[in-house]
Amino acid sequence: VSGKLHLGHVYSYSHADFVARFWRMNGYNVFYPMGFDDNGLPTERLVERTLGINVQDIGRSAFIKKCLEMSEEAEKDYRELWTRLGLSIDWRYSYRTIDDQSRRLAQFSFIDLLHKDLAYRKKAPAIWCPECQTAIAQAELDDLDRESMFFTLTFVLDNGQTLPIATTRPELLPACVAVFIHPQDRRYQALVGCVARVPIFGHEVPVLADPGADPEKGTGAVMCCTFGDSADVEWWYTHQLPLVEAIARDGRMTQAAGPFQDSSSGEARQQIVQKADELGQLLEAQPIIQSVRVHERCDTPVEYIITNQWFIRVLDFKEACLAAGEQIA
Repeated sequence: VSGKLHLGHVYSYSHADFVARFWRMNGYNVFYPMGFDDNGLPTERLVERTLGINVQDIGRSAFIKKCLEMSEEAEKDYRELWTRLGLSIDWRYSYRTIDDQSRRLAQFSFIDLLHKDLAYRKKAPAIWCPECQTAIAQAELDDLDRESMFFTLTFVLDNGQTLPIATTRPELLPACVAVFIHPQDRRYQALVGCVARVPIFGHEVPVLADPGADPEKGTGAVMCCTFGDSADVEWWYTHQLPLVEAIARDGRMTQAAGPFQDSSSGEARQQIVQKADELGQLLEAQPIIQSVRVHERCDTPVEYIITNQWFIRVLDFKEACLAAGEQIA
């Protein structure tokens, strides 16, 4: 439940009805219910857009009430359209994902997994939308091209040499925990094992080798921050690096950013670039077109932050799932 239905919905739901009718005409007893998915972010966004409110303004209980009211009205329109279309749905078995039975079944299923030691909880990086204030799945990401800047900054090595590193996200400098170079990059091979001092913030990080570093991108040396993207997450796991959380859930800088605390990430980017320029640590600023991962619901660039998460041991059943897939094929 996220808005008005359109011709695409009519087209796709007709397919299911063709199948139901075919098997019914062949003498089978077909179970054909209709459910409404109104327990999720799309419904929340619909309420926010339509009523101009959000949960932070009116509180959780009042917001849930508005979601229920709006989804009930939307579902009446949906049902009227499906009826006019002639879908052979058995309306006696309609349900909503927000209703008590659906939630009870979901909770029971989860508790069952927990008791079987198939669910566990730990802190881990999650894809986070600062606008919607929620973790999101990879399936909810879009790529958005935008004009950006590639800033080349000066890192100073422990032997006094300078190491130029280009980045589009200088606001993550306080969360820099390592510098990576490709192990076959002859320009930097001798630097592996050295220590580099981060511009402005002054803390020292190791120079490490990893095949994930792209010698053709920027200067060939790349800073690893916790976290700028999925590559940072992978390096953090692989090389057991420290964790510095510089961006909070609301997209603002944390205490780790020092004088830039409480600035939005965009504001901090400008402030840090200006400070680096004043200190003579900004070598170049080059305009580029950058592909950014954004939340499909609001086009807000996502962040990777540490949160408490639940995990399901799906890979324990990998062989059984593959075998079941082969049977279907």
